[in-house]
Amino acid sequence: MSTFDPDNHVTDSSLSLAERDEQRVLERTLTGGRAGEPEFVPVAPWRGSVNAQVEEIFFENFLKYFKNAEQKRRWNIETDIPWDKTSENSTELTAQIVESFTAVEMYLPDYTHKIMELVRRSRGRAWFQANWGFEESKHSLVLEEWLIRSGKRTEEQMREFENQLLGAEWQLPFDSPRQMIIYTMIQELATGINYTNLRRRAEAEGDEALARTLRWVSADESAHYNFFRKGVKTYLALQPEETINDIKFVFDHFAMPAHALIPEWQQRGEAIEAAGIYGPKMYLAKIRRPILEDLNITRQQLKQAGLPIPEADESADRTDAHTAEMADRAANRAHFVGGRLAPIAPPHRRRIMTLGA
Repeated sequence: MSTFDPDNHVTDSSLSLAERDEQRVLERTLTGGRAGEPEFVPVAPWRGSVNAQVEEIFFENFLKYFKNAEQKRRWNIETDIPWDKTSENSTELTAQIVESFTAVEMYLPDYTHKIMELVRRSRGRAWFQANWGFEESKHSLVLEEWLIRSGKRTEEQMREFENQLLGAEWQLPFDSPRQMIIYTMIQELATGINYTNLRRRAEAEGDEALARTLRWVSADESAHYNFFRKGVKTYLALQPEETINDIKFVFDHFAMPAHALIPEWQQRGEAIEAAGIYGPKMYLAKIRRPILEDLNITRQQLKQAGLPIPEADESADRTDAHTAEMADRAANRAHFVGGRLAPIAPPHRRRIMTLGA
């Protein structure tokens, strides 16, 4: 039996409290970056090629993303983190995990340069990539700042660690723009879950500065995931067969970025998994399956994407139930205008339709 929790997300009433909490964490990571905005895809070609439609939608998505970021999500490393509430009780394991995530962020020059080179002809994606690089640079800086202010690492240790890392170079895992947007969608959800789980650990250890840091960073990652997710849904609407094939291919070959480049990553990864932050066992349950459901793709497409038939049927049933429940809620929010039922939301200025979130 499924019900809706106070945040309007589907929950299973048979789950334990701990399991429901885990589900809410995942749902917030999936949906936190949407800000209630509708999604749009073309009803039919209104001009130009499919690629032209894709690019128009991407740029419009970027404008919405940027406006929302400027109004609701910008934060300052110096003034928005309560540095005076950094705790001495944070464990060395927590510091090691923060250091590991800082290491992944350290390859930002490669991420921005190589992806920008791949998508530079797409204004929406290229402009987003520039903004993404700015936000990710803050993540790297603020995590490093916590390591130093908490006394877990010295500036000299961080510089030495940085020098070890920057001798290597990250390479694109896929060479097509469509495959890369699928990859970054998956990666951003996984990263958001990493930071959310680490925040819960920081809260348990009483470090308000780290917890606040990770709350800001997680919000950014959720917004990044949403931008990429909307791009993938656009491809699904306009190039469904090719996109499903790419989704399967990327999932089958997915690995988090830069792990092969970071010294002693195997030990670091094992520590992260043992702490309940992230690991291979979480991948299917909290990354792959939730994304396939979140894309709202059909039962047949789920199977084509490589999900085993029983799991595809289960995922499709959950998606159908969620869609029906949300439709009921939308109808309840409608109001009468001129004696007839009309939706509250105003029509969009373009000749496009909403695609269910």
